[in-house]
Amino acid sequence: MQRDLTNFSNDEYDVVVIGGGIYGACIAWDAAQRGLSVALIERGDFGQATSANSLKTVHGGLRYLQDLDINLVRMMIQERSAYLHIAPHLVQPLPCLTPTYAKIMKSRTAMGMALKLNDLAGYDRNKSLDSAQKIPASRLFSQEECRAALPGLPTEGVTGAALWHDAQIFDTERLTLSFIISASSVGVDVSNYVEAVGFLRQENKILGVTARDIITNEEFEIHSKVVVNAAGPWIDTVLDSLNQDSSHPRYRHSLAVNIITRKIVDNYAAGVQSWPNEQLNDGSNRLVSHMLFVSPWRDLSLIGTFHSHYQGDPNNFLLGEDNLQNIILEANSAYPGANLELDDIKFVHYGFLPEKPNPNDPEVKLVRKSKIVDHRSENDLSGLISVMGVKYTTARYTAEKAVDLVFEYLGKSVPPCKTHINQLHGGHIDHFGDYLSHAIQEDSPLLASNTIDHWVRSYGTDYSLVKELLPESGDQSQLSPRSSPVIYAQVIFAVREEMAIKLSDVILRRTGIGSIGRPDDSTLKTIAEIMALELGWSVEKINLEIEEVKAIYRKHGLSDRKQEELENS
Repeated sequence: MQRDLTNFSNDEYDVVVIGGGIYGACIAWDAAQRGLSVALIERGDFGQATSANSLKTVHGGLRYLQDLDINLVRMMIQERSAYLHIAPHLVQPLPCLTPTYAKIMKSRTAMGMALKLNDLAGYDRNKSLDSAQKIPASRLFSQEECRAALPGLPTEGVTGAALWHDAQIFDTERLTLSFIISASSVGVDVSNYVEAVGFLRQENKILGVTARDIITNEEFEIHSKVVVNAAGPWIDTVLDSLNQDSSHPRYRHSLAVNIITRKIVDNYAAGVQSWPNEQLNDGSNRLVSHMLFVSPWRDLSLIGTFHSHYQGDPNNFLLGEDNLQNIILEANSAYPGANLELDDIKFVHYGFLPEKPNPNDPEVKLVRKSKIVDHRSENDLSGLISVMGVKYTTARYTAEKAVDLVFEYLGKSVPPCKTHINQLHGGHIDHFGDYLSHAIQEDSPLLASNTIDHWVRSYGTDYSLVKELLPESGDQSQLSPRSSPVIYAQVIFAVREEMAIKLSDVILRRTGIGSIGRPDDSTLKTIAEIMALELGWSVEKINLEIEEVKAIYRKHGLSDRKQEELENS
């Protein structure tokens, strides 16, 4: 997948997609599979914003049983099964526990009924799945089993726990990228660092977009029959160029934060209640309960999601130490055994999700279902669709419905969607466990087993292509994840095959090297120098890229003191 903008100006597409997050990526992949000509542009890097802010969990909708929304539960279960099937290297089952108490709605009896209903709603959840990808039946844990599984949980009032399974994404950034690469492989013209700066318009019909190459600052036109605006929190920013009033607010922001910390839990994700003090509008405080998840991930833990109201431009948000201290207090109230401190935070993911408009309520009420806006009915504009996504889990399903609407615009019959069964790039693996075991057995003389495991889970069937890029070495000892040859192979592959343009692309979204904390200065310099040879960077450009990466980590929770420690290491 190479970055080439020449085709964008040469063709008229059936559809151009604005936004290379998970929703835009799914739309492009689906539309191309159904025979449409497609272009996709992303003003930053693919999946770098809200799509990167995730608990890395594909939910089956258990929480929605309390509202008896069986249709939504069924959809979420089917989407979980789809992800497990189309990306077996990146998505695997995740056992989850939530404690039970004496209160009726949280009792073993109530939770036992919910688990049975959940299993019944997912009666076909394992259809066509590899045995390693199947979701087991739910069950109840005893008090002793709960204490053994969650030793950091307060035991007072705990009567046991409910066990169910969802799915965990090994690397959400690479899953989004897999959709992008899959789309590119079937003819979609894609590019990162290209911004939509305006619409091509003839009276009340949209005919494409004016785009700007952020790398060169050159503008060009992309002509299309339909434009799909999937810019996430920047949907309204894209629409501003229409200079046309909307009949209703499209996007009210809320802030969503997930943190990566030292390891807190093993084997199970824990759904636990937090009890933070919240200040009301009159200045008084009250204790409220939030559900947080503490999940094991890559020998660390993920905790979230922390929600709060947000007003203003998402581009201007700064994560302060006071925000992090409040997050730590809330996390410790939910799982006291964590005993977290500021230095335990390795990285902070944050993004913006749509919430229901109720500014006087201190509680954030998220919009539950994605929304597809047909601008023929809202603005009397033909050729424009906006997609407001809500959850990572529902991106594929929402894309299917959006592409159905594209076909309606084009006046064509709607062919069946196959994105729930067609495996993604790197995911053509029938039995993932066997594939991984074979790779470890075959390559353990060269690579450390944890390196092989990481590469197979990241690249899937592209693992062998990355391995071929290992430089010749007389040292036959196992290469660790931080060894120079391993870093070299991943960086070269990212630049040549995965459209990595900036140092942050490689660090945060292609290799996972920086997704568990900022690499030290030596590693940053090594990676930047490898990229410089590929991309023709000057010394000044190398230093600029390194400073940009450090700035990103400051925005994501790394203090200046920690930065200094890394610089001196």
